[in-house]
Amino acid sequence: RFPELGTIAGRVKGTALAFDGVIVALDRNGRPDLDRLAPRLAEDDPALAREMANDTPATFEAFDLLYREGQPVTGWTLRRRKEMLRTLVRPSAAIVVPDWVRQDGVAFFEAAREHKLEGIVAKELDSRYLPGRRSRSWLAVKVHERDEFVIAGYTFGGRWNPHKPSRPAREPLHSLILGAYDSNERLQYVGEATGGFTRDAAANLAGQLEPLAARECPLATEPPLERLVFWCRPETCATVRFGGWTAEQTLSFPVFEAARPDVPAVSCLLPSAAS
Repeated sequence: RFPELGTIAGRVKGTALAFDGVIVALDRNGRPDLDRLAPRLAEDDPALAREMANDTPATFEAFDLLYREGQPVTGWTLRRRKEMLRTLVRPSAAIVVPDWVRQDGVAFFEAAREHKLEGIVAKELDSRYLPGRRSRSWLAVKVHERDEFVIAGYTFGGRWNPHKPSRPAREPLHSLILGAYDSNERLQYVGEATGGFTRDAAANLAGQLEPLAARECPLATEPPLERLVFWCRPETCATVRFGGWTAEQTLSFPVFEAARPDVPAVSCLLPSAAS
């Protein structure tokens, strides 16, 4: 999917390295853009992937070091891992090490808000890397809350007629039925995301969801929705922007932002399951 990242090996020093990071596609202002990244994540054809790499190049942002010379360094302090990471990576169009600040966090957050970024991550300099665990030593401070959720179903606009052609060919996607897993690994309903769909994004997403059609609701409890819902197997996810969590553990004002076929569904957890 990302042939342009094949040059990364030549931009790092040492062997048997493992980084933690994220693949981004930047907009014209240098901001990460999920809408630009989503088509890259969904493209499996090598020839088309090479074409897309020219039009929408991706970059790997390495923000942590996990292994060096085949040995884990997760027990090192963040300060030491960051310092070592700087020495190992020669920045290029394919890989960069993001900058960070050691103080003035409030001003840094306001700068993120001003530049319309998601937010910042505040980390204790002496913290260790804890694989698969959340920690109060690392706090995501978001301008708007964003997270990934499982797509459990979807709806279309207009009236349903079984004799008409495939829905993605004739009607706009109206909403996504969202879920997240609780501490007992049950998929719970968290809300219905409407809005945020461009015409192309809606058509592409509908085409991805139609093959996942399911006869029954995959949620632990079927929500009382007053429209026809097309349920699907809980195998793909979406990034959703929202205003917060209600007391019932549902999302306030969820808005679709991007399809995320790269995100494992099992990683989408309720706050109570992630704490």
